[in-house]
Amino acid sequence: MKKFLGIICFVYCGLISYLWLFDKIKLFLAPQMIIYLKLSLIPLFLMGLVLLFNDKLHYHFKISDLVLLLPVVMLFLVGDGKLSLSFASSRIDTSSIIQKNKAGSNTNKEQVIDNNKESNKEQKENNNTQKEIKKDPIDEIYFDINDQNYNSLVSYLTYTKAAHKYENKTIRVRGFSLTKLYLPGNYFMIGKYFISCCIADSSYNGYIAKYDLGEVKDNTWYEIEGRLKIGKDSEGYDFMYIDVVNIKEIDSKDEEEYVYPCYVYDNGACAEVNKYKLEY
Repeated sequence: MKKFLGIICFVYCGLISYLWLFDKIKLFLAPQMIIYLKLSLIPLFLMGLVLLFNDKLHYHFKISDLVLLLPVVMLFLVGDGKLSLSFASSRIDTSSIIQKNKAGSNTNKEQVIDNNKESNKEQKENNNTQKEIKKDPIDEIYFDINDQNYNSLVSYLTYTKAAHKYENKTIRVRGFSLTKLYLPGNYFMIGKYFISCCIADSSYNGYIAKYDLGEVKDNTWYEIEGRLKIGKDSEGYDFMYIDVVNIKEIDSKDEEEYVYPCYVYDNGACAEVNKYKLEY
């Protein structure tokens, strides 16, 4: 039954070739890993030839060998391999988004909660005025988020205390929204899937944004422009968010759903991040 193993080798060769020719490998692997999958075609093809045509080799088939078909079956089950937008909710821990910069020892937790309630009340009362303000254009964007700098700037602006000096800087970002999360007030998230190695380690990386949730749909692609602000959660922890000025729905067909480490795009230079000269 060694021919069974030889056939399996050729099946894998065919699947890899299919993913390569139809540009579907990137749906399963980060770009820097694709070369290794392509190189695997050579030993797989040679092993298939040896197993099929070398009569000196002997092998006894075992039922457990059927597990070799599992990746083939899984490939057909996942379809085109793209992660659904709703899958993002299971790939994010909202508690880790809030930057753990504890407020000073004199901060009263109940006072912070009351301030949040008062802020929400004022926001509702001034809703019409805010809508008019949010139609104003932003002439110059400081942080223009693209796929090359996406993940690096998410990490910096969300988790780094030094990023607080960029409060009131303008920012533009594109991604798909998550609104059904435990976030206070009119906050939602906009982001993309980040893949460091393969689809198995994918995670939703995004920016916290603030806008009227009555006008933001869940799992929908948007481009937003706004200003970076620092808020506090109900326990007094700081977090940076985008106070949205402009928001528009965009066509997902024009967007890459996945982003990767910056070195994947420019051979390690990460120029799109370095140009900001970020301080840590």
